[in-house]
Amino acid sequence: MLVPSLLSLAISIFAALLSVSTNEEIVQVIARGIALVGLLASLVLAPWLVLLILAVPLMGLKLAQNPQ
Repeated sequence: MLVPSLLSLAISIFAALLSVSTNEEIVQVIARGIALVGLLASLVLAPWLVLLILAVPLMGLKLAQNPQ
């Protein structure tokens, strides 16, 4: 599962860089769409340990912003 996740992440990074570097509007929109789909696919294909490593700091930041 790690190889498809990394491949999807690499495609989304390439699409995001393409969207920043081009001046054509339609290419920017399509590249951003591909980057979004690739990022979501890499999150779906990621192993549980990677998702846990990503989720714990985000939850910690949310808890730090809302102290009670």
